[in-house]
Amino acid sequence: MKVLRYIILMLLLWEISSFSLEVFSETAGSYTSHLTNILLIAYYFLSKKRKLLFPFLVLGLFYFMISGLVDVPDAKAFINEFIKYIILIVGGSEVARDTGLKDLCFILLIGALSILVHALFFADAYGRYSGFYLDPNAGAFVSLIGYCLTYKLENRQLKLILLFAFTFTGVITFSRFFLIMWLFISILAVFSNRKNAQGLFIGFGALILLISVAAILQVNTARFSIIEGLFESKIETTAFTEGSRTEQWTSYLDDIYENPIIGNGYKSFMGSSNRQGVHNTYLMVIGESGIIPFLMLIIIYLSMFFKSLPFFKSEIHLTLIAISLIGILMVIHNYFANDFLIFISIWLLVKLGDTSQSIENESHDDSNDLPLLRPL
Repeated sequence: MKVLRYIILMLLLWEISSFSLEVFSETAGSYTSHLTNILLIAYYFLSKKRKLLFPFLVLGLFYFMISGLVDVPDAKAFINEFIKYIILIVGGSEVARDTGLKDLCFILLIGALSILVHALFFADAYGRYSGFYLDPNAGAFVSLIGYCLTYKLENRQLKLILLFAFTFTGVITFSRFFLIMWLFISILAVFSNRKNAQGLFIGFGALILLISVAAILQVNTARFSIIEGLFESKIETTAFTEGSRTEQWTSYLDDIYENPIIGNGYKSFMGSSNRQGVHNTYLMVIGESGIIPFLMLIIIYLSMFFKSLPFFKSEIHLTLIAISLIGILMVIHNYFANDFLIFISIWLLVKLGDTSQSIENESHDDSNDLPLLRPL
């Protein structure tokens, strides 16, 4: 089971099916996608059956049901994505329950290091690197989640190494989202524990290293100017605002206003030849399937955030991941087909439940240890 679990984690968290489709062939991509589904089903039947994750199941059912009833441009793609989503929620929940922090950190580290391999050995004129993930922004999400997880590691040397590794690999994606979220999370971590300030120092060290080796890596000059500006007290605001996501969001607002109750149908916010996709999961959900799935999505992720707050001191990684997921949803529009994002969401929900249950059990045990009060 352990070997099977690792294989599933690699397929999901390295996005092997998408990588195979792009690098090898459509056939290879299809085979690896089917293999992932088969292994998830096998893991579910071989593992101990535990509670289904109804929040994600209900969210998916409402989204696909409503958007499918309104409009489906490709019935085959619709059915395939729906089935794959259900399999991932059901089978992935069992994999997530058996996956510890160190295992997840290790798998994400290898995925993040593929970004560095891309930069060192497969440099290109674009100057933004992504490794297994093909899209630099997707690679940035992996490094960001890995960075959040690292704060919980107890081994100090390993913790420092991984903080640097996830920061550096995230930076060379040249994702504006990563830079903003990394800084916000690093500052937030200091409020939990002053010792976490080391993350900030390591991060700035990673930026200095990048500036030193920029000529070797062949970096994206427009995005690189942002990092140079941090050290010259001269930030190029145009590099931040050019191609801003807010422009794409506003272009879809009229479509949302026209059909806020049931939306405009499946894949209607994914973009066309005339305009880019909405690049916002919240807007995508309400735009394609209406207000009910939209509210469910908001409730699920906000509830995970609020559930993590009582553990901000002891289990800081849970809060950091919850915040990161809420932020990531603001810049992607392929949520229901995003294996990485959905699995991390499942893992967070499962671990929040486990942590709450563990504290309840400890409280119950402590109450049983109290001496009985005898009447005088």
